[in-house]
Amino acid sequence: MERGYIKITEEEIGKPVVEVKIVNGTVWMFKHELARLFDVYLQTVGNNFRSIFKTGLLREEVVTMELKLKNERGNDIYVTYYNLEAIIFLSYRIDSRYAKAFREWVMNALCEYNRMEKKPQEMLIVFSQGKSQSYICN
Repeated sequence: MERGYIKITEEEIGKPVVEVKIVNGTVWMFKHELARLFDVYLQTVGNNFRSIFKTGLLREEVVTMELKLKNERGNDIYVTYYNLEAIIFLSYRIDSRYAKAFREWVMNALCEYNRMEKKPQEMLIVFSQGKSQSYICN
């Protein structure tokens, strides 16, 4: 399964660049990836998702997917993946500079996507906070 990805890197000091590859309309990431992405503790991610689901903002069964994988010992483990909608909701509950950069990417990417006449199945969207500009690559 191709999950797409979200990367946040530093172009200049204090100027994050957000790169997102959307596959089939979404991105799938698990909690550890999200904690690293937003530079927060794993517990912060878990607590915020619990709150989002408990308050009914999102339905867990709609925005998550559980896959069975094998760990290094060969044992089965279940990993929960969260889609782009859940990641966007999470970013608005986290106060970190990377979450803020991602929120800016969301707003810029939506505006840029709406301007496109022909919408591709798979795309890469890069937002440079220093330039306040989004680039869409097919």
